[in-house]
Amino acid sequence: MADISEIRERLDNLGVIDHLIRSMRAMSAIRWRKARSSLLTAQRYAAHVQEQLSLAVSYPTSLVRGAYAGRRGPPLEQGSGEQSPTGRSPRQAPSRLALIVIASDHGLCGSFNTVLFHTADVYIDRWRKQNASVDLIALGEYARRYYCTKTDVCHLVWTHRFPLTHVVSFIETRDIWQKVEDLYQQGNLDELYLIYNHFISFGRYRQRMVRLLPPELTPLSASRGERPILGSKAVELQRFLLFEHLAMQLYLGLVESMVSEQAARLQSMDAAKANIDGRADELKQAYHIARQEGITQEMLEIASGAGYLDTSSSLSF
Repeated sequence: MADISEIRERLDNLGVIDHLIRSMRAMSAIRWRKARSSLLTAQRYAAHVQEQLSLAVSYPTSLVRGAYAGRRGPPLEQGSGEQSPTGRSPRQAPSRLALIVIASDHGLCGSFNTVLFHTADVYIDRWRKQNASVDLIALGEYARRYYCTKTDVCHLVWTHRFPLTHVVSFIETRDIWQKVEDLYQQGNLDELYLIYNHFISFGRYRQRMVRLLPPELTPLSASRGERPILGSKAVELQRFLLFEHLAMQLYLGLVESMVSEQAARLQSMDAAKANIDGRADELKQAYHIARQEGITQEMLEIASGAGYLDTSSSLSF
């Protein structure tokens, strides 16, 4: 017969775990809604910045011709066709690449990080086969832990963590992007890419790779009308909007990654809750069976004792 006290203790432990899972699920749901709201706002602002930048880069300046903030870069206007779609000559291959990987700071979100790292490793291996050096910028504690052990294939140059208690702000993203852009301006890298888990719908996400630097921009087509009148210098406005556009691309990646992460964590908590409910039902059934067996055993002992007393009484006479 199963020990009733042991079953009761295990049920109590499951109750404590169930309470923790319910609390974590509630917090993940709140953070998912906040991140989803931030994503919708960021997407509207990013579209507005993209529109204004397309208008601004229609003015021919040194920036538009390819000198991005004093560095050699791809022309924003296609010329005679000698440039590749990435803005480089077909004979030029980047030798110094950098990849920003956005992962989570905390676990309990299923395969959210492992699939992302696998996809990033595929790109890193492809670049290394082309004799390119790869630097890593890890955003998120799990990315830092993973790539600290991959020093033989890439170099981890910078890491940053995000508290779980709030959604990352655009001001914080501006500071991150400024540090990243400084590496590019100093000539420490030729191209910069971003990889993250792109949000599709609740419970669905996929890995997305985006090239940030050199920037890929499309000027306003001349067929759309005359150029707007600018109230400031064209190159200053272009640099401001370009910085804002690239920072927004990073911010969108961060927020989409957070939305996907919280959705994955919600799914994990739901699966854990279902597993605990199933296990609790099994233990409750075992508890009732053990209790009934205990009652039956006690009744048999009482009946046996009563029969023994009857036998003793008859023998005494």
